[in-house]
Amino acid sequence: MLEYSYLPMQLIERPATTPEVSIAIGPSLAVELSWVLLAAEREQLRRDHPVLEAVYLGEHGLGQAVRSFWDDGVADFGEQLVLADQAGVIGSVAIEELLAGIAEAAAHSPKELRLGSEDESDRAVFLRRLERLRRSGRLRRDYVQLLGELWTEVETTWTDTGRRLVEAAAERCRHRLERGGKWADIVVADSEHLSGLLPGLAERVAPVRAVTIAPSYFSGQGLLFDLPSGILIGIRATATDPALRTRTDLVARRLKALADPTRLAIASLIGEGPMTVGDLANTFELAQPTVSNHVKILREAEIVAGVRQGNRLFLEVSSGAVSELLAEVKTLLEPRGKGEAPSS
Repeated sequence: MLEYSYLPMQLIERPATTPEVSIAIGPSLAVELSWVLLAAEREQLRRDHPVLEAVYLGEHGLGQAVRSFWDDGVADFGEQLVLADQAGVIGSVAIEELLAGIAEAAAHSPKELRLGSEDESDRAVFLRRLERLRRSGRLRRDYVQLLGELWTEVETTWTDTGRRLVEAAAERCRHRLERGGKWADIVVADSEHLSGLLPGLAERVAPVRAVTIAPSYFSGQGLLFDLPSGILIGIRATATDPALRTRTDLVARRLKALADPTRLAIASLIGEGPMTVGDLANTFELAQPTVSNHVKILREAEIVAGVRQGNRLFLEVSSGAVSELLAEVKTLLEPRGKGEAPSS
């Protein structure tokens, strides 16, 4: 039996069997920052998110600052996740709390780490970075300042769009766990990258006792990092929130209604001028109940409306229905950055 305890935007899963595995799910500014930092070297991330393109092409020099901060040839800022984990703020959504925790942890960073997710050379790089931060107060101040400046540039996008998508993705993960889903199946469902990495990591860090799943707005293919507290997994937060589902449900009903050739012909004919069900039955040489059923489907899809004139009910295409449908389809299907919600 599973026991769940809810924290702000987190869920902890504790199986009654041993060994105990805890699962935390929720947004993480530390994970978001990891992708923002990596975008300095990853063109795909910048293409997916115009705000990142603006950050690294802007005149404020942040692109050069990120690329030149470390001189070891590794684009990932994995040490940032280590420090956030050490400070207990890996799940923080308050930038001030995150930065303060990182600053404090950097002064007392660990000298040895397993980091089972990293190869030997990258592990050595992260340990050297932690040592440099531990030894230099000035470097720590510059490091935290850089993180803060980067977040300032993307904070509006995160607040207006990203956080809502991330929280919705976290809620979907929780529901799947509550219905008996396995955490490993959840995180690899939409990522071939993670499905290839997870088995090997599980072998290196077995037994797995703690997992943190962090849906991310600025995410790339997926993040998998072995931290002292457990495995951290970053997954992409997709725009499948309830508001989007409401919109797509209506669009789908309208498209389904028009997918029938007879109903499409009826809608086309009514578009030329109002007609009664009897008029349509005569025109198409169909039984009146058959036409009534087609009209019922078109009316439920809000494509056709009835207008009564005296004792007769005339049918006409709903005002703006066609232009609205075309606009919605264009908005939903036109290319845009991954993770960006269709505009309202």
